[in-house]
Amino acid sequence: MAEEPRHAAGRAIYEVREILDGDAWVDMGILYRCHDYAEAVEFAFDYLGRRDPRRTGAVGGLQVIKDDSGRREAVWTYDHAEQESRSDPVSVWGFDVTRRWSVPTVPVQRPTTLRNRIPRRV
Repeated sequence: MAEEPRHAAGRAIYEVREILDGDAWVDMGILYRCHDYAEAVEFAFDYLGRRDPRRTGAVGGLQVIKDDSGRREAVWTYDHAEQESRSDPVSVWGFDVTRRWSVPTVPVQRPTTLRNRIPRRV
């Protein structure tokens, strides 16, 4: 299930771990290992999308742990309980900051020219 990349001297290893109910003390084990932070976070989002696409709590939490020569720290965290208690972005900002939006467009009107005003003779 977890990949085992070779540890290169001086390179940090990032581990994606599932945690039970957002509690870092209840670690479900290593899901993935790599040397790239972005790759680890991408795996975490993919895992979350596969296991809990509607964010119902099937995945209680995820962490990306950076192990740099024995120094370990959590560099990214997802906690389902914390996501449920967050405030609605529409009530805070007036619009949903998590969705893409664009400025409303005005229909283009053709300019009126003398040629368009004069009726044609048939």
